[in-house]
Amino acid sequence: MPRGVDLNLDQFNLSAAEPGSWAGTLEAPEEARDVRIKGASFWSALKDSSEAVFRHEDQQLLTLVFNPKMSDRHSEGDAFMPPPTGLSYMHKLKNLVKEELQAQEERKSLFFSTEFNKEKAGSLFPSSWANSIEIEHEEGGVSVLRPRPDLQAQHAVLQEVLRSTLPAFDKHTEDGTHFLIYRLGSLEVRATRAAADGPLAIGAVFSREGASQKLGEAVLDEERIVKATQFVEKASLGRLRCRYYVVFETEAGNKVVTELLPNGSMAWQANPKDVEDRNSLAKMLSCAESRLGAATSVGAVRGFLSAASRRRQACKSKHFARVAVRHISG
Repeated sequence: MPRGVDLNLDQFNLSAAEPGSWAGTLEAPEEARDVRIKGASFWSALKDSSEAVFRHEDQQLLTLVFNPKMSDRHSEGDAFMPPPTGLSYMHKLKNLVKEELQAQEERKSLFFSTEFNKEKAGSLFPSSWANSIEIEHEEGGVSVLRPRPDLQAQHAVLQEVLRSTLPAFDKHTEDGTHFLIYRLGSLEVRATRAAADGPLAIGAVFSREGASQKLGEAVLDEERIVKATQFVEKASLGRLRCRYYVVFETEAGNKVVTELLPNGSMAWQANPKDVEDRNSLAKMLSCAESRLGAATSVGAVRGFLSAASRRRQACKSKHFARVAVRHISG
């Protein structure tokens, strides 16, 4: 007995058939051997899930097989001959699709890891990537990528920042998936997009650390502050859901971060580990250099701001940050 499926619903209704699978486990009636299956009916049933022609899993399988990004068969219309539905054929087809999906996952897994080499993407990616990947190297030596799952969890913040950021790397595979790398200051964000206008799926966030960074080093009170930069970032507390902070830079190349905490106390951190990452997701509001002759040593500025916070001269983080910048700039 021939196996097959009649997609001409006027003569053969799969939705009313006995329980089984369109993928070869459903026997077509004897008279179906002379029924011509039209390609247009196949495409219509494949696109419209409301038409009870395929089981859900079969429709998913055929949609993957005839992905418009990888197959031009859609343009054949009625001339298209739907695939056979024999058990052996469909089993092989499912295995091939499974292998393809596995390869796609392996691509993403490599792309979202520190092992991905921008200059040599490897055999998992199209060969056309080999000679066209050009991302500018950072000055000052090779940087080390450090995974930042804590920042990746800030999904809403990242999505908002990336909407106004152009990717430094944008390549696609044969299935139409775009692989993207964004540079946000010291941060590297990697994401995929199933289509050019599809949603962005962030898969990894890395902090790029150079050998010259002075992480956690102490700053002497005698060092002179030469520059102050004011930032604002999103926060989960407060009426405006934001907070302000200032980054001081000294003549020795050190950095100090200060801000007024919600409890009214002053925070003062010397060369904090994540200052560049924090700045990458924040918005810079102002920048000023210290005026000549001003008392801008680290110890003097810390003492002034500490006293100001205790006298409640800076009762809000925004005002505190402004006072800090004005103090060194005059």
